[in-house]
Amino acid sequence: MSLLGKAVVLIWNDVVAEARDGFYEWHDKEHIPERLSLDGFLRGRRYRGDDASPEWLTVYEARDLDVLTGAAYLERLDNPTPLTRASVKHFRNTARSICTIDATRGDSTGGYVLTLHMRVDEHAGTVPAFFDDLLARGDVLAMHRFIADEGASNVQTAEAKERAFTVPSHILMFEAATRDGVEACRRALDAHDWASNGALAERAQVYALEISRLSQSLHI
Repeated sequence: MSLLGKAVVLIWNDVVAEARDGFYEWHDKEHIPERLSLDGFLRGRRYRGDDASPEWLTVYEARDLDVLTGAAYLERLDNPTPLTRASVKHFRNTARSICTIDATRGDSTGGYVLTLHMRVDEHAGTVPAFFDDLLARGDVLAMHRFIADEGASNVQTAEAKERAFTVPSHILMFEAATRDGVEACRRALDAHDWASNGALAERAQVYALEISRLSQSLHI
């Protein structure tokens, strides 16, 4: 499948204008490598959306939920580097969820992704039928449904206390090879009557890949 492991950390954020250059330097050269140095962190990806709000999406894929609730990761969150402390203070409109992978289809990752935050009255075991039509497109590569672990997502570590954030509880993600493909997914999801299926959904956000990095443990 296109995802590595059985759990993910999803982070959406804006950055104040004067800190944008520093954000890239820190995130690319320090933060992503630091996270991937932890046992069980498999890949880090960051996306940016021209019209997305928040502007950035970061995805960390992990072996399982135990990695994301374990002592090594919590120790890192409770002891952020000086540059991490300084950088996250410039975050705005932050959302962060530690999630299990509830459903996934597809074998490839895409240069474009769509994410949709939802609140559901009662979790349904199946995905909407029109998802199959989207996945039948040649340029739509994968679909994932994530469910946040509320306890893990809301642990008040030292790093978490540096920024206010929300915790989306249910997230859909589509991956596509082209902008046309991901926009077709956005139109379909925005037009769907989620309320009649016991869900409240925000507007879907579209992002383009900026960086993807594998853990050293996966290098051949």
